[in-house]
Amino acid sequence: MKKRYWLPALILVVLGAATYFLIYSYSFSGLVMIALGAVLFAFGLTDALKGRLPKLMRFLRTVMLILLAVTVLAGAVTGILIMRAGFGEEDADSDYLIVLGAGVNGNVPSRSLRERLTAAESYLKAHPDTVAILSGGQGDRENLTEAQCMFNWLTEKGIPADQLRMEDRATSTEENIRYSLDLIEAESGVRPEKCAVLSSSYHLFRASLLARREGLEMIGIRAKARPMYYCNMLLREIVGVWYTLIFR
Repeated sequence: MKKRYWLPALILVVLGAATYFLIYSYSFSGLVMIALGAVLFAFGLTDALKGRLPKLMRFLRTVMLILLAVTVLAGAVTGILIMRAGFGEEDADSDYLIVLGAGVNGNVPSRSLRERLTAAESYLKAHPDTVAILSGGQGDRENLTEAQCMFNWLTEKGIPADQLRMEDRATSTEENIRYSLDLIEAESGVRPEKCAVLSSSYHLFRASLLARREGLEMIGIRAKARPMYYCNMLLREIVGVWYTLIFR
């Protein structure tokens, strides 16, 4: 196999494996690098075998090129949609604001959750009549529910407790939205058809797809993410959107 294939493939696989096992927050980027390394290896293999099986290798190479082109095009279009949705509607009014949970490190919010809470604090102080539904259950490495962690953080920042409600059962975005709507309906007697939902900017597009399935027109409120982490999560969200469209 020619060096132009195997050397970059080896570098990508090694870097990907190191990223996956050593940098938890960027594990998905590690998987992407490993996948790219495998693609290069596959192209190198067809190049190495073209002398023995020329017709078969040309056919396989053509198929791989078509699949690669379709994947890149679909990923690019999806990425653009995710980025456009990520701007949100920061000044939009809403009677209720659903705040989607993220990881808790023991008793304290992860960096992603802090970014969402900072955005929630700003929104709630600018819209004191809005009631926030803090949505998130308890994960394996969490000492309390994400909802309780968010409640503690926001009340410490001066948000009145009576402006907050906790939804502490959800374990996925789909459940975040469904259970929060259940809570709003139980309190108000009406299941809202339109409501504000706050999440990280890269997550708003997929959240809007899931909200639509619950009959909700979502007003996206974004929490800004740090640039490097945004790029990492953008790749993950592209895959997540297609997984949602095909399998959910």
